[in-house]
Amino acid sequence: MRNQFGALVLLPASDNASFGAMPLDEKVVRYGRQNVLVGVLNRDYHRNFVGLREFAKENQVEAFLRPFSPKASMAEITDARQNLYLRLCARIWSISHIGLKESDLPSFRDPFAVSAAATDAPVVDKVKPKTDLARMVAAGILSPGTRIVLSYRDRDYWAVICPDGRVRLEATGAVYTNVNDAGCLIRETRTCDGMKFWCVLDEDGTRISLRARRDAAREAGTLTARRR
Repeated sequence: MRNQFGALVLLPASDNASFGAMPLDEKVVRYGRQNVLVGVLNRDYHRNFVGLREFAKENQVEAFLRPFSPKASMAEITDARQNLYLRLCARIWSISHIGLKESDLPSFRDPFAVSAAATDAPVVDKVKPKTDLARMVAAGILSPGTRIVLSYRDRDYWAVICPDGRVRLEATGAVYTNVNDAGCLIRETRTCDGMKFWCVLDEDGTRISLRARRDAAREAGTLTARRR
């Protein structure tokens, strides 16, 4: 999780060293003297900062440019901050913001679009799929680009299935070989039964676990069980 871009703050080296292993809720009180991106983590930073509130509302980042409860998990904080950075980058490098139209760039693809992130993942050729999810993609049971969701502590976390059966978290862009590892990051656990907790959406919006979809495919004969 420490390698996720959303976990990054920029501080002078001397200040960073002086904080050491200080708890986060103590660090944020001292962050305000540096820059807005770290200062905003302090609950009092927003006070009388009208310009910051207007900026957040105008750019629809109120849910991400904010402080966090002392009880918030690092997964929640990193997820929100990653979303913040992605949205700020999308604003800064928006083609309309710099005076261009999509028709001016016929080969343009939005780098922040989920579909682009999913289809850009490399396909592994001539390698037998090793995970159940990869085997389901190879068998055509699930399509590349399908979104899956994991709910944890009343919050939904989304990922996209890559063409080779890996999964890419939408919030961070990180790619995981299997759904277990992606689930461990979100649930902050050493192990996670990803096939149980990650779900796909049915046509009516009903959530179906990957395990249930896999078992149904096996029963229908479209997917054979892996040999132990």
